[in-house]
Amino acid sequence: MNLTDIEKINIGFGNVADEYDSMQGINIPVKIMREKFYKTVDSYIKPPAYILELNCGTGIDAFYFANAGYNVVATDISDKMLMNARSKGTLKNLSFEKLNLAELKKATGKYDLVISNLGGVNCLDDLSKLSRDVSELLNPKGYFIVSVMPQFCLWEFALIFKGEFKRALRRLKRDGVIANVGGEQIFVRYYSPKKFYSYFKNNFHLNKTTGLRIFAPPQPASHWYQKHPSITKFLDIIDNKIESFYFSSLIGDYYIAVLQKV
Repeated sequence: MNLTDIEKINIGFGNVADEYDSMQGINIPVKIMREKFYKTVDSYIKPPAYILELNCGTGIDAFYFANAGYNVVATDISDKMLMNARSKGTLKNLSFEKLNLAELKKATGKYDLVISNLGGVNCLDDLSKLSRDVSELLNPKGYFIVSVMPQFCLWEFALIFKGEFKRALRRLKRDGVIANVGGEQIFVRYYSPKKFYSYFKNNFHLNKTTGLRIFAPPQPASHWYQKHPSITKFLDIIDNKIESFYFSSLIGDYYIAVLQKV
């Protein structure tokens, strides 16, 4: 990731910072994904463990974990995201710092857990470096818990029946795609669980993957979710029953990967 890419990410995500919280607040699929992420973290690490959060955005997850009793250092590349996060208040066990994923060497301290939610790592072009950097920041047997966008999404692929071929097939492009974020062109790569872990296997064990938004509508279909509550409730029940099976991580909108330092 070069300086031009970093600045594009800073500006692009900064441009959507003000609408980020309001969008997250009404998007039920995102709420459900966050709850599953929190549940996963809570099942592996307990307060007052030390957490380093990557791509924290406006601090939604950071405040959740800090209020739950964890000690949190939350980081992001976007000045505007960090400004909005800090404006929400102060907690003695929570701090915000500017840091991009390609420069984790600048981070200080040791942590029991490093987290990255909602596909922030999909903007990186060197996951091998991320693996090494995160490993060095973790205490022995520490965890890296991350949500990732896979190379195939069942809901997106279904768009092929509406004639939206480009959008339906975009994740299948081996070298990634250009996404418009806040008016900036940002490169995004998609990783199957197997491909993702191939970058981390020298430093981590893969403990678990959990599929997110498999048959239930993903975050871009929030309006559909609210329009068909009976159907979506049923689809959520199905997702809850199958999300721990490996295949669910291959076809959902996201998956959670739990990695433990070797």
